Amino acid sequence: MSSTIPHHRNSGSIETEALSLVADIGATNARFALAVSGSNELIQPLTLLTRNFTSIFLACREYLNHIADLHPSRACIAVACPISGDHVSLTNNSWSFSIEEFRQELNVGRLMVVNDFKALAAGVPCLAAEEIIQLGDGTPIPERPISVIGPGTGLGVATVVQYETGQIFLDGEGGHVSFAPGNERELEILRLLSRQFNHVSTERILSGDGIKTLFQTLAKIDGVAAPDLTASSIVERAISGSDSHCLEVIDIFCGVLGSFAGDLAMTLNSQGGVYIGGGIIPRIAKLLKDSSFRTRFEGKGRISSFIKNVPTYLIMTDRTALTGAASLLFDDLKG
Repeated sequence: MSSTIPHHRNSGSIETEALSLVADIGATNARFALAVSGSNELIQPLTLLTRNFTSIFLACREYLNHIADLHPSRACIAVACPISGDHVSLTNNSWSFSIEEFRQELNVGRLMVVNDFKALAAGVPCLAAEEIIQLGDGTPIPERPISVIGPGTGLGVATVVQYETGQIFLDGEGGHVSFAPGNERELEILRLLSRQFNHVSTERILSGDGIKTLFQTLAKIDGVAAPDLTASSIVERAISGSDSHCLEVIDIFCGVLGSFAGDLAMTLNSQGGVYIGGGIIPRIAKLLKDSSFRTRFEGKGRISSFIKNVPTYLIMTDRTALTGAASLLFDDLKG
């Protein structure tokens, strides 16, 4: 795989008509960049915190002010929610907007709005070797499906359908499938969460909020007091090894992630590999490597011999969805 994100060059020499705005809008971060037609280059990257803005319009205006005299002529915005019709409402964020009104606000001739994990999937074929870490064995088979998942504020899922002359990128809401416990401890977690939620989805576990939920739920099961820690604090304590409770939370998180990734690989015949992105993954990469992730991924009974040959990769860059958004936009323009 070859990278689509080389070193930045001086943007002053680039014609405005060659510039496209790309964005990756989640519940926590709003990432922006300019894509350069014909060069697979991203320039002027900027990450903003969504909590600092009351609307997507204001966040985009901040970015447009940042790039000063550069005026993109088209845009592709990846957002963390399903896309259907003109009205868009983010799943884990209060932002909502009309695509046509947004296009007019941006003053661009073409605006694509896509699911953020469709964009992430579109960026996966462009990942460089140094941007991924393989966990376990397995070799990807060309022209076979690739699964893309990612725990962050929510749990995203997408698929790359590969064929001889190209790819098709499919987004979905697989993170909301029912949580399937893999051992007695996880059964206890499910029993307790079932009293709290009508539907215990996998996202209830595999997300930033899921880490906090696990922390509190384990404390209730064990009958101990638990401080009100953020997901980031729980991860930090697990990484340092200073808190056995936090370490168990992340260990369970990694095991459930392995089971979920394996289920997805079996469902979609993902012999092209399973790629795991999202904001949490780079921080816990070492813990994932040392966890039961791969054992749980492969532990599929009679079908284990098949799943052992499917490779799993951690995505270690936060630019993949931006690259994918640019790829989707340029492919659309070609069509």
